[in-house]
Amino acid sequence: MEATVAGRPVVISQTGFTGEKGYEIYLRDATLYAEEMWNAVLEAGRPHNLRVIAPAHHRRVAAGILSWGQDMDAETLPFQVNLGYQVPRKKEADYIGKAALERARGLIEAGTPPFRMVMVGMRVGGRPIDEYAPDFWLVRPRTGGDPVGYLTSPWWSPELETNIALGYVPVELSAVGTRLAVDLPAQYADVPGSPVGAEVVEVPFRPSVNPNQRERLKERGLDAAV
Repeated sequence: MEATVAGRPVVISQTGFTGEKGYEIYLRDATLYAEEMWNAVLEAGRPHNLRVIAPAHHRRVAAGILSWGQDMDAETLPFQVNLGYQVPRKKEADYIGKAALERARGLIEAGTPPFRMVMVGMRVGGRPIDEYAPDFWLVRPRTGGDPVGYLTSPWWSPELETNIALGYVPVELSAVGTRLAVDLPAQYADVPGSPVGAEVVEVPFRPSVNPNQRERLKERGLDAAV
């Protein structure tokens, strides 16, 4: 909605970085009035004990919202990371990468994807992960053997009472319910030096307070790409 806050024109949105019931204030002429707006919001929140925090990392992971450079980069196809819905099927106008993306989608639908790894959500055992992972922790088959994938964004979810993670596994091990094992650092492993159990689960890990278009269409069995 268009509105006025502290005498300045704004747009109020509920896009929500973590899928929560939050609000964003988009300030017009932000380069001129950002500090003024910041102080006005803090003052309005003072009676309500408002505190400044960063977006909750575990909620970002639970919502399946990707971190650039951590979960994906310039070499990642959107179809690998649950973003295929952003690649239009019926757009006639050209755009950067259109031919390559349409070719990739055709290969995927023919059963021969042009990539070996895809991102999945996982519930991960072990002790609560309460610090940013300094490395990409390795994923193995549940039966053991050489690593086949890696975690990108692991964290403890107090709501789900388990470690959750985004990570890459081979296409053939990406089905929901697939059981895997993860090499966690000693402070998080049940038994230092031994992998913990993991299982591929649906993403998002729980319904968003405000479901996005992709979630709404998925509930109806529809593809969000148009």
